[in-house]
Amino acid sequence: MNEEQICDFGIHAGEPYSKLPACFLNWMVETNHKKRSFAKNELNRREEAVLSSRNTANHTTL
Repeated sequence: MNEEQICDFGIHAGEPYSKLPACFLNWMVETNHKKRSFAKNELNRREEAVLSSRNTANHTTL
């Protein structure tokens, strides 16, 4: 996802998915929202960032 996707509905309309609360993204996935793929992509991006950060931290402390 090169261009940042913008939420176009609800109380978060106009905000980039990267700034949305995880609970909102999870709600989108759990309710099978029509734009759940954007939410899934963002949740996956965040998970990868955490894992990458942990891997980097582990390598620097060894």
